[in-house]
This record gives sequence, C-alpha cells and structure tokens, in this order.
Amino acid sequence: MTRKLSIPDLVAEAWSLALRAARPSLVLMLALIVAGGIYTFAVGPGSAIGDAAPAIAALVVFVVGIEFSLVVYRAMLETRTGDRLRLAHANLAIYVAFLFVGAFVGFFLLILPGILLKASGRVEIDAETPPDVVQAALIDMLPTAYGAVLILACVAGAAVLFYMALRLLLIGAATVATGQTLVFRTWSWTKGHALRLGLAALVTHILPFALAVLVNWGLRNVWGDSALGAFLSGAVGMALLVPFLLGGHGLAVAALHRLHPETASTE
Repeated sequence: MTRKLSIPDLVAEAWSLALRAARPSLVLMLALIVAGGIYTFAVGPGSAIGDAAPAIAALVVFVVGIEFSLVVYRAMLETRTGDRLRLAHANLAIYVAFLFVGAFVGFFLLILPGILLKASGRVEIDAETPPDVVQAALIDMLPTAYGAVLILACVAGAAVLFYMALRLLLIGAATVATGQTLVFRTWSWTKGHALRLGLAALVTHILPFALAVLVNWGLRNVWGDSALGAFLSGAVGMALLVPFLLGGHGLAVAALHRLHPETASTE
C-alpha cells in the first residue's frame, strides 16, 4: 500500500534537520565556500595558473562537498554509519545517470530549434548562419505555434530530469543510513510519491536555489574582473547556496524516515 506523505510535515522536518546540522557542518561549510571561490578563480578569464586548474578545482569542490554531505547526513540521522567512499560512489553514479539522460534531452533540444525555424520558414539554417541571426529568428518565433512547441519541449525535458531527481532523492541519505552504496535500489521506495516530494521540494530546493541565483546575479557587477573578484564571486555564490544544500539534505532524510522499507514495516 502506498503511504501518504504530509507535505507540511516533510517541509517542517526538513528545515528542523537543516538547523540541527548547521553547527556540526560549519567548518566544512566554510571549506566548501572557499572551494567554490577557488573554482571560479580557476575558471575565470584572468586565470593563468594552467589548463588543468579548472579540473583540479572541480575535484576539490567534489571532495569537500562529499565530506560536507557526510557530516550533514550523520548529524541529521544522528548516526556514525556511512563512509565517504560509498557516498562518493553513489554521487558519481547519479552524475553519470543524469549525464546519460541529459545528453539525450540536450541533443534533442539543440536540434529542435533548427527544425522549427526551417518549418516556420523564418530563416534558412546552415553552418554559416551567424548566431545573432539565429537568435533573432528564435525570438521572433517564440510567440507563434512553433515557439509553443519549443517551450513545451524544454519544459518536458526539464520535467524528465526533475522527476529523476525526485525519484532518486533518497540515495545519499540511504547510503549513509545503511552503510551500503544504494543508488537505483531506492527508486522503488519513492514510487507514487514524486508529486508530493516535488511540492515539498518547492520550499526546500527550488525557492532557496532561485533566491541564491537571483541574489548572485544581482551582485555580478560588484566583484569586478580581478582575480580577487573571481574568487569572491564563487565564494559568495556558494555561501548563498548553503540553505539550498541543507534544506535539500533535510528533505532527503525526512523522506527517508517515512519511506525506508524497514521504517515502514515497523509503523
């Protein structure tokens, strides 16, 4: 029997867990903020520290992020189980899965505008068509039925990825809670709950992320083009994402408490 989730209870527990984990994860939170600054410094236009720097910086962000997640999950679950290698394995498996699905979605969305532009007769697309001509034609096409098709396709592609994220929401929390690397074995646990998890995620994921992006966008001209500006841009951007990270981890743990098969069998 499908268990009914209470959205207000999920959201309330998620933020309560986020507050619980904030203090134990403070040091790693600061490390993650610094790592974010290092990454934007490494990929910045003024960076001259070598071609390998962005990849190394991205690896640093990943390693610090895994350690941050492990500490956060342990604090929320009040456990010492789980280990960083299993959590890294689970995360990498998810990245590969999203890359695989995202490649198909992205390829379709890349070729669809050209098909629609040709069908609408607005411009002939070839390899030599200037980008500004294509962009102007796309903008002109958006209010038409062809534009509606493009918008619906983009929404559908985003919905597919969002649905996958919801169905795989429990992976990190379950890996730490059980001490096993769990990836697609948690898929069945969220069956029938995607809609309610998605509504809860509006408060724990989407709203904090959107606010962070908007604030960071508003600050884009503050930092300047210097190396220090590039570092501050990434560091502040990562700091703004902390509520999103804690709330997201909190929702995963709150949902795990309700959907883990062993928990369900004891209720």
